[in-house]
Amino acid sequence: EWNDYKLKWNPDDYGGVDTLHVPSEHIWLPDIVLYNNADGNYEVTIMTKAILHHTGKVVWKPPAIYKSFCEINVEYFPFDEQTCVMKFGSWTYDGYT
Repeated sequence: EWNDYKLKWNPDDYGGVDTLHVPSEHIWLPDIVLYNNADGNYEVTIMTKAILHHTGKVVWKPPAIYKSFCEINVEYFPFDEQTCVMKFGSWTYDGYT
C-alpha cells in the first residue's frame, strides 16, 4: 500500500463515495521485484483491482507464488531447520543518492 496525492477526493462531492475498486492497469504501480528469484520472472502475471481511498491511500495485493532460492545445510537432516531470505526491492530505484 502507498499514498498517491493525485488520487485524493472529497467524498461529499461524490455522493459519499469514499472508496473505489479500479483495474490496477489504470493506475501507477510500484516496480517491486524479488531480486533473488529462481525462475527469472520479474513481472506480476495476474492483475487484480486496486482499492483507492479518498485520502489517497492505494491498496493493491496481487496474488503471487514466489519462487526463490537459498543455500541449505542438510547436515542434520531430517532434524534441520532452514531460513531463507527473500530480497524485494524496486527494479529502477536503488535508494542511493
